[in-house]
Amino acid sequence: MANDHSQIIGKLPVAAGALAAVAAASPCFFSRAESLRAAMDGSARGGLDRLAATGFALAGLPGADVARALCVALPVFAGFVAVGWLVARLPSRFQTPGRLGFFAIALAIAATGLFEAFEAARSDIRDIRLLAPVDLLEKAGEGRAFLNASALAAARLLSPGLASRAPDARSIGAIAFSPVRWREEDRRAPFQAILLAVPLEDSRPLVEMLESMPEWKLTKLDNRGLLYRRGTAENSQPGNETAFGNKRDSALHDAQAAMVLHFLGKNNDAREMMAQARRAAPGNHLVLAESATLAAALKQWPATKKDAELALREYPSSIQARYLLALALLETGKISAAADEAAALPAKASSIPSVLWLQARISREANDPTAEITALEKLLVLAQKQKEEATIIHIHLAQAWARRGFAVQALENYNAALKGKLTPAQRKELENAGHTIQERASRLNSPAEGSKP
Repeated sequence: MANDHSQIIGKLPVAAGALAAVAAASPCFFSRAESLRAAMDGSARGGLDRLAATGFALAGLPGADVARALCVALPVFAGFVAVGWLVARLPSRFQTPGRLGFFAIALAIAATGLFEAFEAARSDIRDIRLLAPVDLLEKAGEGRAFLNASALAAARLLSPGLASRAPDARSIGAIAFSPVRWREEDRRAPFQAILLAVPLEDSRPLVEMLESMPEWKLTKLDNRGLLYRRGTAENSQPGNETAFGNKRDSALHDAQAAMVLHFLGKNNDAREMMAQARRAAPGNHLVLAESATLAAALKQWPATKKDAELALREYPSSIQARYLLALALLETGKISAAADEAAALPAKASSIPSVLWLQARISREANDPTAEITALEKLLVLAQKQKEEATIIHIHLAQAWARRGFAVQALENYNAALKGKLTPAQRKELENAGHTIQERASRLNSPAEGSKP
């Protein structure tokens, strides 16, 4: 009997580790947007996310879910087995408290994982058409295509043939912001289609250029972006052509499409479509957050605040809604309340550039250069990691350091900004600011007038 009892005790750490591992991995099955992001990143850059891309290739989004879950569960399980092995070899007087601590940690991890799974399920979007430009990719047709960065990321995973007929990521980054360079590339090897997936703001110069080119027509507009083709008849109104499984998904499609209409300047159509989405799914926090986003884009701050608060009432963990509430409070002069809302954003929001810019703005308005520098330094790290232009970040950092009275750090950032892309007027302004700081620092460091050296 004693031997049987010891065998049961010996197996408990393995069972507890398995329970903790499964629970810790469970949120991966209720966060399809994150699975798709991981699969797209894996198809482009490899690394650990490559497993999600492989899972997607084998079984679609469920396969990516399983791959992500394994990446969480296996290390957790291995860790618990190793700790259980160590606890079993402790001196006898330490084994009981060691086992109690072991099981307490396993229970805490399991409870946290199940809670996160429940929270993720409340905002999970299962239909890939609400996450990626699936219909636009299918209708892009043959021939060379220009894809913006987000469309290229989706095409690598969902339509590799189309991605192979498009410029690579580095070329896209070089020509997307310059209509002149885009025209040069088009003359060198003509494009037959242009697919611009959300987010669309970086594509505004290109869209404005296309509006003046009669040979290009907006062939399809939907909730995930825009498709232009040469000489094809225009159909610029989004339509919910494919049925969704429930009213919430249909409403979310309309809410997303409303934002694309707003980007094109069709604000009346955007308002009408957003109202349609609100009627179809009243009280849904995802639709309310999109409604708050449209209100913010239209600078209707009272409406932004109201919709964001309603969304947070339904789902307090919404990063989008809390960000918009903080923005609305900032824009209406309620700086202290805006700072409170920004501080309430979850830790994972600290890697979102728009959140960091908002925190920097709020800190500047609150005359808190230390907090502003913290947010800007995080932005700088992200920009350097993504190899993005960081000139504007350096300018704000220089100003913040100057307000704190740190001349060396201010000058370092002004000099870094001067290496970036600037207009002659901007360059002159920065040079003057740098000279002013140098003169002030020299006066502070020089002996007082009349004193002996």
